[in-house]
Amino acid sequence: MSYKEFIKLLYKYISQHIGKLIFTSLLMILATALESSVPEITGQIVDKLFNAERSSSTTVLYSLIIFGVISLSAIFSLVSLSTNSWVANKVVMDIRVDMFKKLLKLPKNFFDRTSSGKILSKLTFDVEQIAGAASTIWLDFIKASVTVFILVIYLFYKNWQLSLSLIVILPIVFIAVKSSSSRMRNSSSQVQKSIGDMTHLLEENISGNSVIKIFEAEKYEKDKFDHQVNNVRQQRFKVDLTAAVNSNLINILLGLSLAMVVYFSSFSLQMTAGEFLSYFTALAMLIKPAKTLVNINKPFQVALAAGQSVSAFLNEEEESNNGKKSVKKLNGDIIFENILFSYEPNKLVLNNFSLSVKAGETIAIVGPTGSGKTTIIDLLTKFYTPQSGSIFIDGIDIKKLNNHSLRSNIAFVDQGTRLFNDTITANIALGKSDVMSFETVKESAVKAEAIEFIDNLEKQFDTDIGDNGQLLSGGQRQRLAIARAIAKDASILILDEATSALDSSTEKLVQKSIAKMTQNKTTIIIAHRLSTIQNADRIIVLKSGEIIEEGTHESLIKNNGYYSQLVEDQYK
Repeated sequence: MSYKEFIKLLYKYISQHIGKLIFTSLLMILATALESSVPEITGQIVDKLFNAERSSSTTVLYSLIIFGVISLSAIFSLVSLSTNSWVANKVVMDIRVDMFKKLLKLPKNFFDRTSSGKILSKLTFDVEQIAGAASTIWLDFIKASVTVFILVIYLFYKNWQLSLSLIVILPIVFIAVKSSSSRMRNSSSQVQKSIGDMTHLLEENISGNSVIKIFEAEKYEKDKFDHQVNNVRQQRFKVDLTAAVNSNLINILLGLSLAMVVYFSSFSLQMTAGEFLSYFTALAMLIKPAKTLVNINKPFQVALAAGQSVSAFLNEEEESNNGKKSVKKLNGDIIFENILFSYEPNKLVLNNFSLSVKAGETIAIVGPTGSGKTTIIDLLTKFYTPQSGSIFIDGIDIKKLNNHSLRSNIAFVDQGTRLFNDTITANIALGKSDVMSFETVKESAVKAEAIEFIDNLEKQFDTDIGDNGQLLSGGQRQRLAIARAIAKDASILILDEATSALDSSTEKLVQKSIAKMTQNKTTIIIAHRLSTIQNADRIIVLKSGEIIEEGTHESLIKNNGYYSQLVEDQYK
């Protein structure tokens, strides 16, 4: 990312705070100017107070001056830093809000190809680095620049002969900073990537902790984590080492200047004790801001690398929503017409797939893993778009439907049973807590056979269920997901292994509820447990992306084909 692109990205978020930034900058300049006057005041104190002619009034005057200068500088600096911190945190918030809004608009294929750890790293670590450029780096640059400018002018004013030695330092500093910038930026980019990989590994180990324990994979996972953390350490060390070399090079050069001042002021130049102290103090005060100007390159290069990561995320292509047609309620008459689809080139998942589903009909789709069952659902919900062919609902090509119209008519229960760290009510009324009545929520729980365990909870419907419903059993989570689908009351119902986590007795109860729920709704059931689909109006048998059999359970058994073999294998 170029400096221009980074500034453009940052300006988008700080432009509304320009007034505050100008105010904080002016205050910091005033604070720095006051602080830079300390060497001259110190010299005058030595010359005028530490001699026989000093008076009590002069002592009081200089005491008040030094106290006033330092106090005002501290107050200006405090206000400047506080205001700037407010701006920086507001910028962080605004960037994260925009990134989260973007996250919600990204297509499913983005999440399929990007680990959650890397996404989390972008929204947490990378944004913080950009915030540093919006706050700390900016003020540090102003303070250091103004300090160096004032002190250099002061040093030439006090003694131009001695000050000429400073000119030798400048080209060396420039060369050091320029040569280190590209190395820092490359290493910083590697740090961002390594932290994203590490965050992903952490997320996997947290969510899969029980699996790791059962398979005794602790050492394997620890070795992976050690390797990843070592990568982060190595890349950060490269950045820190480059910054340290630059910083200490400045120390050596300024140390040489201080030595020259001591030598020449003692033997070659006539200076009073106060003049020497003023000059020496000013030169010593140059060390910190000079080092700051050199070291500021490190966080700035880190911010550039983070800016590139954040910018790439914000520029990701959003989910297509070109459909203009809006329909409030669909009947659910579905037609798949000559669908060709592949996730990768030359690897067809659906091959000339065609299927008609009448409104209110219940169909089941079965077949081996990789036959295209889940892909059909992804295409129907517009998570993916077929390479060729069309899908119609009520005679309308879904390409012409806006995503809201389509998805508001579809309810979904999958085998993953994704729940949210919220109350039972919020999970059942997902996205509609503000408009869905409690009666609807409760009725849905009753139909899903979930009311019994909910009533036994201390807070009942107000119970927080934990991350992905971890405070509930597998069967309870499944019933809650079914209740959520019932509450939506959509025209089209998709059940993907919806009863897979239920015990036999509970499954029978839920199957009765599902039978009631599917009345007058177009229902698509994907199932491996074939006992759950025997009452479907039609069973579609898929293999290698093509329909090889179709019919009722009884007719397919009589045909003694592939479906019959699947049933036989399952009951062996």
